[in-house]
Amino acid sequence: MSTVGSNDHEGVAVLAGSGPQARARKLNATSYVVLGMLSYGPATSYDLKQRVGSTIGNFWAFAHSQLYDEPARLVVDGLVAEKVEHGGRRKRTYSITATGRQALQEWLSENTDEQTEVRDLGLLKLFFATWGSRRDLAQLAHDRHRSHRERAEGYEQMHDQIVDVGDRWQVKTLELGLRYERCVEQFWADFIAELDGDAPVKPQDQ
Repeated sequence: MSTVGSNDHEGVAVLAGSGPQARARKLNATSYVVLGMLSYGPATSYDLKQRVGSTIGNFWAFAHSQLYDEPARLVVDGLVAEKVEHGGRRKRTYSITATGRQALQEWLSENTDEQTEVRDLGLLKLFFATWGSRRDLAQLAHDRHRSHRERAEGYEQMHDQIVDVGDRWQVKTLELGLRYERCVEQFWADFIAELDGDAPVKPQDQ
């Protein structure tokens, strides 16, 4: 996970969202992802995709194609301003407006008491493991242990790279991600040890 910065763009015409239509619709999580990322500086949809991929994409999964549609909607809402490049590909660069910053701040001030959503294919397979073979179960445990170990190691490398230069709260999200991966890694390590300590598997259970 890297920290996000800003980009400068020139030779463009400004097209801002109209005031009367501002906040005409209910914003969703992707809306706030865009507003949050634009708070660090102007960006094209491609820039947003790159920023998300190396930062919050590690813990907030969604279709990145939304980063090409949502900014335009936020322009209509008056929360984002749009700059269109003259000629060529007419690249569109987005920047957050004062109203957009207010919307982001309001969202940050809301209560956050929802249950954390978990979508883990390893846990899903473990839940139904009764209907598979013991060999498959052991393979699952080893696969998941390796996956979480490798991700934790990747997070540790990222942490070493940004801990002294990154945004304090971005570093904290990385630290939580690292703790999570190490915790789940240990779960699968313990589970492997548990399987190894069980009675020998009968041929029909393999």
